Amino acid sequence: MIRRASRSRMPSPSSRSTTLQHGHVARALAAAAASADSSGVERMLHPAVRLIVDGGGVVAAPRAALEGASEVGGYLFRALRESAGSLRVESVNGLPGIVLCREGRVTGVLAVRVRCRRIVEAWLVLNPEKLTRWNAN
Repeated sequence: MIRRASRSRMPSPSSRSTTLQHGHVARALAAAAASADSSGVERMLHPAVRLIVDGGGVVAAPRAALEGASEVGGYLFRALRESAGSLRVESVNGLPGIVLCREGRVTGVLAVRVRCRRIVEAWLVLNPEKLTRWNAN
């Protein structure tokens, strides 16, 4: 389950560089998607990246994990462009991720795992039932 991190919890010094790296990558990914730069989205991905999408049977989503920068990049680019009117970088599971919003409602949440400034794993939740807490505010 993807959840917001406590705002009062500060990252430990050893995790501060991880948080900064995730933040840099999340902002760059959001900027590439917002500017319709599909190759920029793909450049943020490790060649062996893996993406799991949860539509919960409510929102169309791949049934199996997507793998590889080309396949994941294409899907993420479309999802970030089509599912959101705006993209926000926020804390997702304690690290910077991307929140997809349309008309003031959260339509998706993207959590990522980054290594060497590239996304190696990503989880995109589009299932509205799992986004209720994100829309509670």
